[in-house]
Amino acid sequence: MAKRAQSGSTGFTVSADLVRGLIECADICGLPRARFADMLDGRSASPSRYAGEHIVKLWERILRLSGDPIIGFRMALVAGVKTFGVLGQITPRCATVLDAFKQTERYTALASQAAHISIGRGASSLAVSVEVDLPPGPVRNSVLLWGLTNASLLPQRLTGVAVRPKSIECAFPSPVAAAVRTLKQHCPFSFDARRNRVIFERSVGEASIPSADADLKKLVAEVMDRHLAELGPARSLEQGLMAILREMMNGTMPTLASLAARSGISPRTLQRRLREANTSFHDMLQHVLQREAESLLASGNLSQGEIAFLLGYSEVSAFSRAYRGWTGHPPGAAYA
Repeated sequence: MAKRAQSGSTGFTVSADLVRGLIECADICGLPRARFADMLDGRSASPSRYAGEHIVKLWERILRLSGDPIIGFRMALVAGVKTFGVLGQITPRCATVLDAFKQTERYTALASQAAHISIGRGASSLAVSVEVDLPPGPVRNSVLLWGLTNASLLPQRLTGVAVRPKSIECAFPSPVAAAVRTLKQHCPFSFDARRNRVIFERSVGEASIPSADADLKKLVAEVMDRHLAELGPARSLEQGLMAILREMMNGTMPTLASLAARSGISPRTLQRRLREANTSFHDMLQHVLQREAESLLASGNLSQGEIAFLLGYSEVSAFSRAYRGWTGHPPGAAYA
């Protein structure tokens, strides 16, 4: 991944879920939660988002209270998938580790204005590159250690199998020798590298995620097949299929093929049944997307980037165009 210019600006926001997750991890690492009580006092412009300055101040306090140059690493060791809010809801549902990393890449592109993750695969390796738009210094180093360590642990968290990266490369100076020894007990860290990245064996990306539960999905499909067989050719079929589409909204845009597979019938049969019901897959999907978008916007808990991520859009602008097409106004206008 090309290195991004560091502007020194904190003109971004972060989710309240992440702020709470960081405080919880700091508490587990011995920094009393009470020392951060004022960091969740609702001073942000939105009840679900905090300004970039807020999380920088949080990391500054964590560093000051801990006096530990690798506190970001230690906090990552006690984090879990739920620490990451919306992203933590999606990655356990992915079929493979590579799918989970690609969803993480998509999430940061859509919903994180300061963190940037890219995934690359070569003939023998899988690389996860991480960058943050913060000025050089202890805070940036701690955030990068947090991000790199969490990336190194994601395969193990999702598969339940011990996975050790080949290396973790850090494009910043080495901390003190004692801290480096601690880091290398986890993985071969290196410093003053060209980029920040975690490198795995290529096969790690192909590892299956048990929580995706293929057997359960197959059972659900069989049940849906029986239910669909009992449905009539008109409105009841449309309602049943839209209910299935709502269930499929997990960060990936449903397709006709995926709906057919989930319903347990062939794509050709599904198309025929939809024609008989005087509807189409496109019309049903747009209806479900609009309903889900309006529900998520009304909750006030997510940014538009996070909503676009959950609904399976590749860009926030694509979600915004779709929403304007449904309603005639931009997302959130009715909830401002």
